[in-house]
Amino acid sequence: MPPVALIVAAFATSVSILISTTQNQGILKEKLRLKFQPDKFQGDKKTHRYFEGWYYKFVSSDQYNAGTFDNKDASESSQTSMAVVPGIFLGDTADSTESHAFIFVTINGQRQHYYRFPLHQFSYANSSEQYYIQIGDNRFSHEGVSLNIYPQEKDDASLIMTGNLTFHSISPWPVSFFGLGAMGPVGWIPGLECTHGVLSFDHELKGSLTMASATRDTYDKTSPITISMDGGRGYTEKDFGRAFPSMWIWIQTNSFRNNPGTSLFVSIARIPIPLFGWELPGFTAAVWHDDNLIPFATWSGARFEELRVSKDEVRIVIRSGKRNDKSNYRVELIVDRRDVPEVLLYAPVNHTKMEPFVSEALRARVHMRLTSFKGEILIDDVGDNTGLEVHGEVQWLVDNVCEKMSKKSLICL
Repeated sequence: MPPVALIVAAFATSVSILISTTQNQGILKEKLRLKFQPDKFQGDKKTHRYFEGWYYKFVSSDQYNAGTFDNKDASESSQTSMAVVPGIFLGDTADSTESHAFIFVTINGQRQHYYRFPLHQFSYANSSEQYYIQIGDNRFSHEGVSLNIYPQEKDDASLIMTGNLTFHSISPWPVSFFGLGAMGPVGWIPGLECTHGVLSFDHELKGSLTMASATRDTYDKTSPITISMDGGRGYTEKDFGRAFPSMWIWIQTNSFRNNPGTSLFVSIARIPIPLFGWELPGFTAAVWHDDNLIPFATWSGARFEELRVSKDEVRIVIRSGKRNDKSNYRVELIVDRRDVPEVLLYAPVNHTKMEPFVSEALRARVHMRLTSFKGEILIDDVGDNTGLEVHGEVQWLVDNVCEKMSKKSLICL
């Protein structure tokens, strides 16, 4: 964990930069208010080299085959898991023709449907309004979503999706002065390449979505099907910044078989530190259980005991603090990625355009064991419909686990 002095210095630098570069005190106040509202659009003053996306995940409660639309084996029947991601991308220059708003959809991790919208169809709440974003006829908020998505010319999509879902009992990562949600105090460092937020670890879904398949040229439709999401579970997170990290591991599920409402989130990455030119390993992770947050993060003093990655599985063991600390927890994860379909998601490339290059699975499976400092087993369960991304040369992350290093580094995993 970075020394406290480094965090305090970073915070002071952040505030001083804001003050020194902001003539209008109203703009300064707006920026500071948005720091404590990570759900809202952060890029109001951005004109280029910027992205922001909100990741909405929905998992149905019923066993239902939605494979008609994504080439899934028709004999396979299981819960429907999907991600719907609205966002905005601003290209390399202020007048870039690549700048656009977007929505992408993936169902069961089989393929992605990417829809482009002109920037003027993107609207959002300011810091004094209740959170929402709207892209075309599609609205997203903490209360739910209203969807009316269909492919236009040049969209990389063949799916029509309409419907309304409402969310009940959302559970965001708490935000405070010393802990800006998932980023903790690190969120105060100015100029971060990418900032992450967890807007709801878990919530209940109500409503339904209707889907049909259509070709872009003829709009010939398959017979639509309607999937009930009543009693299903939802999850929401977001990212914003200039670019994605060069490498990362991301794991998420809130579909534990014997612990409904429990959620797991893990993000490990190589992080460029502005001003200093450093690239450091870092992670933020948490278990949400019984309405309690158990953080495991670089900034909270957590440490890896094990990190192994192969084509078949990802193995992780993290302790949240010192071994003799009464508030210490230990989490063991084994993610099974064998024969799990992956889809290429669109992401910003070289600040110039959005292209499909990030592989994501939505149907991995994770075995999680959470224990207290006394060794008491709090959770020993399997999470289905696990989102998994392993991107870039992640062996560098494996090699930077503190427990493995012969020479300890100031900052390691």
